[in-house]
Amino acid sequence: MKFMHKTKLGVCYFIFYYHKEIRAMQTAANRRTAFRALHERGRAFLMPNPFDIGSARILDGLRFDAIATSSAGYAWTQGVRDAEGLISRDAALAHAADILAATSLPVNGDLENGFGDSPEDVAETVSGAIETGLAGCSIEDYTTDPAHPYYPLEQAVERIRAAAETKNRLAPDFVLTARSEGPVHTDHELQETIKRLNAFVDAGADCVYAPQVTDKEQILTLLKAVNAPLNILAGRRNFHLTRKELGDMGVTRVSIGSGLARVAYRAFTEAAVDIKDGGAFGCFDRMSEAVDFESFLKSRP
Repeated sequence: MKFMHKTKLGVCYFIFYYHKEIRAMQTAANRRTAFRALHERGRAFLMPNPFDIGSARILDGLRFDAIATSSAGYAWTQGVRDAEGLISRDAALAHAADILAATSLPVNGDLENGFGDSPEDVAETVSGAIETGLAGCSIEDYTTDPAHPYYPLEQAVERIRAAAETKNRLAPDFVLTARSEGPVHTDHELQETIKRLNAFVDAGADCVYAPQVTDKEQILTLLKAVNAPLNILAGRRNFHLTRKELGDMGVTRVSIGSGLARVAYRAFTEAAVDIKDGGAFGCFDRMSEAVDFESFLKSRP
C-alpha cells in the first residue's frame, strides 16, 4: 500500500510538472508568434531595453509591444563594462529568464557575439535562447578583440547560418537578427555594411541591424539595398528622427539599446556627485512626480 501511495504521488507530481512545462512551451510559442507578426515593413514598432527586473516591470506596465535585453545595461548592473567578454552565456540567459518572468511581452535577447567565435558556439547560444523562452535574439559580428574587432565576412556568415539552421529546426518563428557592427563614416564603409547585411539575409537572418547607422540618408540607403526588416537604434545622443518618420521611411523596428540604462545610471551618478561635492541636497528636487514608477512594481496581495 505504501508503495502504491508513493507511486500515485509520483504520477501526480509528473502530471503536474508535465502540464506546467507544456504551458511554459505554449507561452513561449505565443510570444514568438506575436513577435514575428510585429516585423512588418514600415511598422517601426518600439522595442525598449530594460536592464533589470524593476525596469522590465515598468516597461511591461507601460504596455510596449515588445522589449529586449541590453548587454550593456545588464553588464553595468553587474559592475562590468560591455563588450569585453566579461558576461558569460549562462549569465546572459539567466538575466533573460528574469526579464521574461517579469513580463508577458515578447522579449528579444541581446546575445552579443553568441559567446564564442565558432558557428557551433553561436548555435549553442541560440538553442539556449529558445529554451529560455526568448522570442528572438541578435547576434553581432564584433569579436571583443580590439586588435581584430570584426569577424571576417566568411566566418561571420557561417555563424549566422548556424544560428538560422538551429532556430529553424527548434522554433521557426524565433526572430534571428544579424548585426553588422562596423563603422559607416565613409561610403565605402556603408557599402561594406550593406554587403554584410545582405550576406546575413542570404544565410537565414530574419532581421538586420547596423548600430552605427544614424542619419536619414544612410537609413534610406539600407532600406533600398537590403531586402529584410531593419532595426534602427534610437536610444542615443543627437538622434532626432521620430517614430513616424522612421515608419514612413520603411523601418520595421526601433530599439533603444543601452539608452534607458544610460539615462538611469547618469542620473544616479550626477545626483551622487552633487551631494558629495555640493554639500546640499537640491538634486532630489529635480525628480519629476508626474510618473509614479512604483505603481508598476509588484506589491503585496
